[in-house]
Amino acid sequence: MSDLQTSSRRILASYGRGKADRIPVTTPISWSPTADSDRDKPGGWRATPAFAAVARRVQALCDPMPTHSPVALPRVFSRISYQRFLEAPDEYTEALPVATPRPGLTRHTTALHTPKGDLFWWYDEEEGIETRWDTGKPVNSLADVDRMLSVPYRFDPPPAANFDAFRKYRAAAGPLAIGGGGINSMVAMLVGMIPYELVLEWMAAEPQAIRALADAWLERTRQKVEFLLDQGAGPFWHFNGVERACPPMMGPRQWEEWVVPYDGAIMKLIKARDPQSLIHVHCHGKVGTLLRSFREMGVDSTDPLEPPPQGDVTMAEARRLAGPEMTLYGNIQFLDMERGTPDQIEELVRRAIGEGGPRMRLHPSAAPHEAPTPQFFDNAHRYLDAAEKYGGR
Repeated sequence: MSDLQTSSRRILASYGRGKADRIPVTTPISWSPTADSDRDKPGGWRATPAFAAVARRVQALCDPMPTHSPVALPRVFSRISYQRFLEAPDEYTEALPVATPRPGLTRHTTALHTPKGDLFWWYDEEEGIETRWDTGKPVNSLADVDRMLSVPYRFDPPPAANFDAFRKYRAAAGPLAIGGGGINSMVAMLVGMIPYELVLEWMAAEPQAIRALADAWLERTRQKVEFLLDQGAGPFWHFNGVERACPPMMGPRQWEEWVVPYDGAIMKLIKARDPQSLIHVHCHGKVGTLLRSFREMGVDSTDPLEPPPQGDVTMAEARRLAGPEMTLYGNIQFLDMERGTPDQIEELVRRAIGEGGPRMRLHPSAAPHEAPTPQFFDNAHRYLDAAEKYGGR
């Protein structure tokens, strides 16, 4: 398995903090470098010799994401993903019995019992595919917004003593400490609870409804982040889901109105409270127009920097737009991993490392969610070969 101290040196060196043997490398498959495939024996389509062969190399060569920690932070944010119920207290939510609409498909439904009537969110899982699809959102009308906001909110923080193990780890690791907290972007919350097309419509026609939800997100997220900072959480903070506002999904006006004052406010809070913190943003799409804004908001790194045609920036263009201080993760496109040749993958890796400079991490845009082709496995091996060949410092 990955040597965490060596990986920590690589990760922090990519942010200009110390020196390391090579750049950090992200796994090309849905397997963590800190796991043990021989011990954990993955099932389903991952139980194949081809997957195991790549997994063993991932464990030897790749590095965890910087929010990974041997000591996990206690849960503070809701267990309901993407804040679909706006951090409502657990006693207002109820997991309903799992349904099977057809063989191989399961449906998971959660109810939010509000003073003004119930709201429901459900998602489907299909056998053999490691991802989920929302098929029902809780907010579909302005009356549903009122229902969502009618739930009495309170924050019951876990005891401060529950953070002792994390604080002890961070103190012992000192400048090599990784790990930290994760935050869902405000627009990820909106799209998690409202159909996307309706979010766009309401931003133009019913901005007061969007503002009410966004302001509640900001107040509740700020309270929880301040508590986490009080407990010594950090140094890394991972912001997820802002690609919902990335062009062409939304335009510059929406970005300035719904991302900068919300996600940006939380980022500024973190930086003010902990100047040693490092903020990472996961954002698919055409981020070329956003890199300067990221820098202004205090973002230290971003992934996956997708090249054309899926995205809009090569690594060289991203470096020019982001400046020399931002750490760039990328920019190997998943479609190339699936359809390219090993020689093409090697050239893409060589180019990304050469153009990214010392403040970069080799990172694919995605890992497969279902059984890959033999061609993908060949390319995954060449990706790892090329990372070793070109990634030395």
